[in-house]
Amino acid sequence: MSDGKIYAMKKVKLNSLNDKEKENALNEVRILASLNYKHIVNYKDAFFEDQGITLCIIMEYTNGDM
Repeated sequence: MSDGKIYAMKKVKLNSLNDKEKENALNEVRILASLNYKHIVNYKDAFFEDQGITLCIIMEYTNGDM
């Protein structure tokens, strides 16, 4: 992201997951996107790379001082 902040990125290789695990990974994105609480890391973005093989989830970075 071009705002100068540091973010964390979680990568999930979808081709190594069964159908239920893939569904859970996508639900994780939906849940993170819907939350906005002081003590939960904020979701910023999600996208696919490697022709849809890898799900990338961008979240705010915290060094543990939340």
